[in-house]
Amino acid sequence: MSTLNENDLLQPAPRRKMLRTSGLGPSREAQAARGTAPWNPLHFAEEQIRWLVRQVFFPGWPRPARHVVFSPVDPNTKVAEISMEVGRVLSTQISGAVCLIEANAHNPELESLLGEIPASGSGHDGVGSLRNSARRISSKLWLAPLALLLGENGGGLSLAWLGRRLSDFRLEFDYTILHAPPAGLYSETTILGRLNDGVALVIEAHRTRRVTAQKAKEILQAANVKVLGTVLSERTFPIPEAIYRRL
Repeated sequence: MSTLNENDLLQPAPRRKMLRTSGLGPSREAQAARGTAPWNPLHFAEEQIRWLVRQVFFPGWPRPARHVVFSPVDPNTKVAEISMEVGRVLSTQISGAVCLIEANAHNPELESLLGEIPASGSGHDGVGSLRNSARRISSKLWLAPLALLLGENGGGLSLAWLGRRLSDFRLEFDYTILHAPPAGLYSETTILGRLNDGVALVIEAHRTRRVTAQKAKEILQAANVKVLGTVLSERTFPIPEAIYRRL
């Protein structure tokens, strides 16, 4: 039986609002006096996401991952914001097109972010029906709502339908990031994982139980789904700033 260990852990992906810390490290005045720039929590969060993107999409495996499923272990763990940030950063590091796909029919929280993100121009650039129907976020990033993934197959996510539908997405997008339901609770994530390059499991610090994460991993591996690793979210860092800078 495989185990969930530290080697499975991808770079932590803290949400930006979790990094608004105070009282860590020297004051701005002390930093200015010694000639060092103040530590920027938003910059730290950005670097965490960049490192996560490098680990997931640009590893030294036989071939790089291009189509990745992000799935929470617990139903209350928020994955939409991580998926969105990963897509945004990835789109700045590659020359192709990236599509965020809402694939969680039980909690389509990725779609709820649409109201917070202004559209960037028109999605109708003459490159196919899926790209034209998706919401364009930036020059190389789109978001496809659940209805676009389901298409005429509104009854559910079957293996045969998804295989054809995801092939259509890959004709128009070089990279896809799918926001999926919890792997241990819904079979759709197993189906999605089999049809893509693998699943990144998201666990929440101080909340997700190790046995629950282990069960989700075993379910995926029993179905021959590649588990790319685990992402630790909502992590806090109650350590001095000097140590942060060495991470």
